[in-house]
Amino acid sequence: MDATVLVSVLIVNYNGKHLLDACLGSLRQQTLARDQFEVIVIDNGSTDGSTTIVRERFPDVRLVEIGCNLGFAAANVAGYRVASGQFIALLNNDAWAQPKWLEEMLATAGQFRAGGVAAKVLFAHDPGLINSAGLVLYRDGRGGDRGFRQRDDGRFDAAEEVFGACGAGALYRRDMIDDVGFFDPSFFMYYEDLDLAWRARRRGWRFAYAPKAVVHHVHCASAGEWSPRFSFYVERNRVLTSLRNGSLLLALWACLGLVLRTLRCWLRVSLLWRTKWRPAHGVAYLRALGSVLAQLPATLAIRRRLSLSERVPPSSYRKFIERAPAESA
Repeated sequence: MDATVLVSVLIVNYNGKHLLDACLGSLRQQTLARDQFEVIVIDNGSTDGSTTIVRERFPDVRLVEIGCNLGFAAANVAGYRVASGQFIALLNNDAWAQPKWLEEMLATAGQFRAGGVAAKVLFAHDPGLINSAGLVLYRDGRGGDRGFRQRDDGRFDAAEEVFGACGAGALYRRDMIDDVGFFDPSFFMYYEDLDLAWRARRRGWRFAYAPKAVVHHVHCASAGEWSPRFSFYVERNRVLTSLRNGSLLLALWACLGLVLRTLRCWLRVSLLWRTKWRPAHGVAYLRALGSVLAQLPATLAIRRRLSLSERVPPSSYRKFIERAPAESA
């Protein structure tokens, strides 16, 4: 490990050629001294010339070419394996950071002695609207973004402890990752950040929110919000996260909930209650259910291992678990 590198910034890219100038360009404007951080782009087999853009326009960026699309979670793990920093920062390729992003994240990590830090993530199309001010865990096992689609009117301007950090713009201590592990590659994308936060919480690590560390994000640029692809990964990974980390009651409820949502989806498709619901959505829900069943033995083994390694009880982070809002889809 290079002891001079304080932060390694990991950026996963898949056919994001049109996004890279804004993303990588924003890192050139960081107030943190350039010799204190490295930038690593992990390319998931892009075919749009993304790698050429990185080589020609950003020669100081380290490029890791995987050759195929392993997904967000596995690509970040590949980046982590070659990273040198004491801290690991994540920035989506469809996001760009304001100049004090890294500096503020590091300051907040020190202030709270946190294992992870959440940025203030704003919607790119409306910078006055919050995408995420940290992750929330709901009582039904769902993950959510604190402040999602609320105005950035001062309500989220205080540095404070939160349940976890959204992977679109996050900072993690290497010591924490070495203790609890990084993202689970099998998640592919979505919920990998909540799963990591939950595992870290169970080991006694804290997360904090840095309101002055601002990131602008093109929400759901990869999969499209509530597209069939989005539905599959969100629904499957939501249940897997609860099965691994939640109480027995929550684990059973998460499984039953997916069955009920699958039936509801097909009912909507058959009755055409909502024009956005197509047979492809119903297939995605069935695939999610089948995938959960196929992974159940391995998931239960992970659940047991995590239970045996748990250092603190759920009561230590219960105050960050909120009442679940109504289902939005």
